[in-house]
Amino acid sequence: MQLLSRRNINIFIITFVITVIVFALGWFVFLRPSVTSLNRTATVAGSKLQNITLTEFDANGKLIWEITSKQAEYREDRKIADVEDVKGKFYRDGKLLMEVAGDRGTIDQLSKEISLADNIKAIAVQEKVNMKADRMVWKSEEDLLKATGNVQIDQIEDKIKMTGKELTAKPSTNIYSLEKEVIVTTVEPPLQMKSEKITWDAKNNRAFTESPLSAIQVKDQLQLTANKGSWDIQKQEVIFNGEVRAKDPKLDLELEATLATWQLEKKIITIPEAFTASSKGRGIIVKAQKGEARLEKEQINLTGEVSASFSSTQGVVNADQVEWIIPSQTVTANGNIIYRQPDKNLNVKGDRAVANLEQQTIIVTGSDVLTTITP
Repeated sequence: MQLLSRRNINIFIITFVITVIVFALGWFVFLRPSVTSLNRTATVAGSKLQNITLTEFDANGKLIWEITSKQAEYREDRKIADVEDVKGKFYRDGKLLMEVAGDRGTIDQLSKEISLADNIKAIAVQEKVNMKADRMVWKSEEDLLKATGNVQIDQIEDKIKMTGKELTAKPSTNIYSLEKEVIVTTVEPPLQMKSEKITWDAKNNRAFTESPLSAIQVKDQLQLTANKGSWDIQKQEVIFNGEVRAKDPKLDLELEATLATWQLEKKIITIPEAFTASSKGRGIIVKAQKGEARLEKEQINLTGEVSASFSSTQGVVNADQVEWIIPSQTVTANGNIIYRQPDKNLNVKGDRAVANLEQQTIIVTGSDVLTTITP
């Protein structure tokens, strides 16, 4: 049997080594399990890594998220990394949406879900919205952010703070929905709103709810409640719908309606539908088809089938328009005046009537005043 020459042996060894390298590269490129990129080469099950960076990309190669952590324990079998002292950046279509930080968290590569817990702080970069929570979950494929436990949102530019127990958000569209014991407060004007659910459209600077809500002007303690409502933050206008009730303890005034618009800066409440206004201390109840309350002037204007009743004189005035100036306790009615005082069988018709609640007087005037007294 012919022995191999030294040259043939060398050729055989070189060929063998090249074959092994080719197979190893082939396995590495085509057969190895898909793993989120790490700045470490070893990802052994249960291995603890220090100062790592984890990233995830979409099908187009655009960055979905980037997580840095001082310490992580990687579970290769389940494709899960438990991280501590963590910071992250979330992206959509390659654009940075949010930056977050927390004491600890979990990254699930299979579900592409990131969970953070304890001392969570986040900022929605585009709208400059700061967030805090006890726990936060980011589902990148659904573009969905959920947070629970002592959730707080701060809109820096408009000085708005929102708190609640649960948050559901779509950061790419800047929609944030807070639930359970939701409180919204503003600095200027000083306003506080409460509801079990409030959705904030940060892009359009609007907040709304389909749940019962209450709003209180902190300075004057003016309070409005309704079945639902919406708030245009830019216009400083709140619209209340369904069983609207307004109460001003300073003016001893209450309003009941089905629709009302509160212009916060102008301090005007506009009521475009039938409503009732009353003052128990003054013994007056007025009804009309529409009207407005000018809070700064302490004045109410009513139009359309207006009816005002006075407990002091047991009288009722019907008119086309009524102006009620609260501090002077003066009610002025115009157009098709009919004043009735049933206990005295008195009916007076005219063009104008002025009632003074403090003096308990009413004067009816006009070109053709008609007074009827029925014995």
